[in-house]
Amino acid sequence: MIERVAQYILNEQLIPEKKIKIYAAVSGGVDSVVLLDILYHLRNRFGFDLEILHFNHQVRGKFSDRDADFVEKLAVSYNLKIHLGKLEYVPKNVTETFLREKRYQFFKKFLLKERGILLATGHHHDDNLETFIMRLAKGSRLRGLLSILPKRGCFIKPLLKQSKQDILTYAEMHHLQFRQDDTNNDNRIHRNKIRNQILPYLQHELNKDIKVNIQKSIDDFFEYYYLFEYVLQKAIAHSVKKSKSLLILNRKHYRTYITLIRRGLVEYCISDSNPLNYSLSKRKFKNWDTFICDSSPGKRFNYMENGTALSERNTIVFGELRSDRTEWFQLLPGREVLIDSRYKICMNPVTAHEVHYTENPNIEFVDSDLCGSRLFVRFWQKGDRFKPLGMKHRRKLSDFFTDLKLSIRLKKEIPLICKKDRIIWIAGYRLDDRFKITEKTRNYYRLELKVLEQ
Repeated sequence: MIERVAQYILNEQLIPEKKIKIYAAVSGGVDSVVLLDILYHLRNRFGFDLEILHFNHQVRGKFSDRDADFVEKLAVSYNLKIHLGKLEYVPKNVTETFLREKRYQFFKKFLLKERGILLATGHHHDDNLETFIMRLAKGSRLRGLLSILPKRGCFIKPLLKQSKQDILTYAEMHHLQFRQDDTNNDNRIHRNKIRNQILPYLQHELNKDIKVNIQKSIDDFFEYYYLFEYVLQKAIAHSVKKSKSLLILNRKHYRTYITLIRRGLVEYCISDSNPLNYSLSKRKFKNWDTFICDSSPGKRFNYMENGTALSERNTIVFGELRSDRTEWFQLLPGREVLIDSRYKICMNPVTAHEVHYTENPNIEFVDSDLCGSRLFVRFWQKGDRFKPLGMKHRRKLSDFFTDLKLSIRLKKEIPLICKKDRIIWIAGYRLDDRFKITEKTRNYYRLELKVLEQ
């Protein structure tokens, strides 16, 4: 079975070639114990570090605590690091959905620590069939009817092609100890009812090969879904620009797509900051579609915990967007200022012979005597004015930005080099006429804006 799982990992490309860390979600039941044992034996072959996560749901009282103790001892026996989580409060009439959300919140803390981390769960072939029937009954979309995907974001399921009987046989052959969960026999839980009653009934009354036939349908759905994914990925490449912290969706391109692709684009943009793929209901998608197609610049649409979508003239920006920026940074001669890991600004004294004007808008030369030795960098504030190079009168900075057709977001991100209440240079755009070099200039500064991230 170890070799079958290894081949499945290779076929589905579940584990990248580079060295990574994998967390095994271990409840103490037979599925997760077998998962842990197989990953332990494969860790050197695939070159990954292995650690254990266990979440105590607290719903079975002392038995839940014994599960946690068992998994701790298991970690010791494998000499693996373990991370324990615990549900502090169990509400009355707790649901499986509630417990799952709390468990995945715990998982998410580890997945967000660094990039490239994977989390392996013990889902197997029988789970897949049960999930298909549950989602069919709920009217799931095509992606839902694929049931359990081999890989979803950071989550991988190495045992997905193995049956429950395969897993039990492996545990017996390798003398693996595990915990029994009596709630698996509680047929009031939908999944248990499907496993213990509905599937056996369908096998007996309709077709003894119904499990095989359901899997054939799932395989067909995969083919159609991969076709959709191919078209969607081309739409993403054409319509979405990604920076280090933001996604920018082209509104004009978005409007050209059919509803199915539009919905996929929105889900992709929302899911970018979330380790679990995000799915939109029809009602929520309709609200998003209206916002993207019809909202005026400056309108916002909040999502998830900290996400904001900002409407701009030609784009929708997704991410954690800043409000008005009030911070400032001191700029001294011969020093660099780093801003948001996005810009570096430096001010260096130079001689007259070193003053060479070019077409590079990110380099400017100024009269250092007029500027002084203590400048600072800040961002646009309402009411800002400056005297554009070559003009006689001062002008509102907001009007200058409007002429450049800059969005509200970009207006707030352009660094301003200032002396007290005077703007010297709108970095990368325009110099203030009052600080330009003239025939009277004797000392010079070279100002440079280095863009580290677009």
